[in-house]
Amino acid sequence: MIELTPRLDETLEEALYMQLYHYIRGEIVAGRIPTNNRLPSIRRLSAHLGVSRTPVALAYDQLLAEGYIISKPRSGFYTADVETFSISPPTTYLKDQSNVPPSIPRSYHSSQEDLALYDFGYGSVDLDSFPLTKWRKLMNRCLLPENSRLLLYGDLQGDPELREEIATYLHQIRGVRCSSEQIIIGAGTYHSLDLLFQLLKRDVSCMAVEKSVNNGVKALLEQFRFDLHPLHLESDGIRIEEVYNSKAQAVYVTPSHQFPFGMTLSVNKRIKLLNWAKEHNAYIIENDYDGEFRYNGRPIPSLQSLDNDERVVYVGTFSKVLTPSFRISYLVLPHTLLEQFRLGRHSYDQLASPIFQKTLQLFMQSGDFERHMRKMRSLYHKKHDILLQAIRHVFQDINIDIIGTGSGLHILLRVRNGMNETQLVQTAKQKGVIVYPTSIYTLKQELTATPTVLLGFGGLSEMDIRTGIELLNKAWSAE
Repeated sequence: MIELTPRLDETLEEALYMQLYHYIRGEIVAGRIPTNNRLPSIRRLSAHLGVSRTPVALAYDQLLAEGYIISKPRSGFYTADVETFSISPPTTYLKDQSNVPPSIPRSYHSSQEDLALYDFGYGSVDLDSFPLTKWRKLMNRCLLPENSRLLLYGDLQGDPELREEIATYLHQIRGVRCSSEQIIIGAGTYHSLDLLFQLLKRDVSCMAVEKSVNNGVKALLEQFRFDLHPLHLESDGIRIEEVYNSKAQAVYVTPSHQFPFGMTLSVNKRIKLLNWAKEHNAYIIENDYDGEFRYNGRPIPSLQSLDNDERVVYVGTFSKVLTPSFRISYLVLPHTLLEQFRLGRHSYDQLASPIFQKTLQLFMQSGDFERHMRKMRSLYHKKHDILLQAIRHVFQDINIDIIGTGSGLHILLRVRNGMNETQLVQTAKQKGVIVYPTSIYTLKQELTATPTVLLGFGGLSEMDIRTGIELLNKAWSAE
C-alpha cells in the first residue's frame, strides 16, 4: 500500500475533495501509481492529511465513478488499468506566481488563511449534526454491484425516483404543485440558474431583479447580458409598480426570505406579481434558497403554490438543509419551458453525481430526511434566538438595528458607530471575527446611508455565537 501526500490548499476556490481527486487521478494516469496498487483507506488517508473523512470519501467516490480505481470487497480501493501519458503540472504549482492575481475570496465563508476563530458566514451549516453514519450506510448501498448503473452519467433530467421524492417533499413543505416530470436536478443553484437562463434567453431581453441579490446570481445575470431593471425593496418586498414600469419579460425574486435583507413578500404583492406575469405572458423566477427555515408563526407557502397559470419557475437547493458539498439543486419548470428543455435548446449536462442523487433518494424514502429536517429547524431556531439575545444583551453602547429576523440562517446588523462598512469588517477581523459586507450584493454600486454587515449563524456553536458577539462589541466600541 502506498502513501499519498498531495498539496491541499483550503484557500483555493476548488473544494478539497476535488483537489485530492485531481492529484490522485494525475498520479494514476501518469503511471506514478502502478496498476492494481492498493490505496490508503479513507480513515488512514484522512488522518495522514489532517482532514475530515468526507473530502477523502468524496474524492474516492469520484475516482471510482470514473473508473480510475476499483473497490474490492473487504479489501479496499485499488488502482485500475489506465493508459498512461505525461501530464503537465498544474499552473498553481509553478514557482513564479508574481503575475498571477490572488484568488477571489468567497463572500459567504472565510478561507483557511483568515485564521478566524468565529466565522459568521451565511454559507456554513451545522456539520456536527449531519447524520454521517446513516448517509455513509446508504451510499454504500449505492456502490453494490446491482447498482452499477450509478457509475454511469445518469439521467439528464436527474434520477427519476429522486424527482418523485422531491415533488412530494415540496408539496408537503412548501406547497409547490408539480409532477416529478417538471423537476430538473442540478449541481447547485448556479448550475440550475444557468440552465434556466439558457431556456429564457430567446424570449427574455429585460429582467426585473431585486435591487440586492446574491453576488453569484448577479455575476450569472451579467454573463447572460440581460438588461437588468433593479427593483427597490420595501418592508414587504419589492415595489410592484416598478415591475409594471420595467417592460421586463421576467422577474427574479426571493419572496420567502429576501437575500440579503430578509423581508417576506406580502400576499397582496404576490397576487399582484402573479397577475402581472399573466397579463404580460412573463415569467417569475422564485429562488427559495432557505424557505424551510421559518421560526416565527406558520410557514409561508411558496409563491409557486399560488400560481394557476404556470408563470413561476421554482428554484431550490439542499445546500442549507444538508450540506453544500453534495451540490444538489432543482428547478420546477412550467410545461412551456420543460418543452424547450426536452427539445434540447440548451447546452446543459447533468453534473450532479448519480451516486449522491440515489443516496439522497434513499435518505428521503427512509424518513431520515424528514427527521433530520425537524432536528435542524429546531437547532437553527435555537441558534437564531441565542444570536438575537446576545446582540441585544451585549450592544448597550452602540446604536444598531437588527434586520431580517425570524427565518433563514443569517441576519443583518445596521451599525451606527462612526465606522464605514470596510472598517466594521476589518476591525472585527482583528478580533478574530469574520462578518460580511452587504454592499457587494447591490446590482449597482452605491453608498448606503448606514453601514450594514451580514452575520450567518448556521455553522457556529451556541457558545461561539455568544463569544463572537462579545468580541464584535469590543471591536466596534474601540476608540
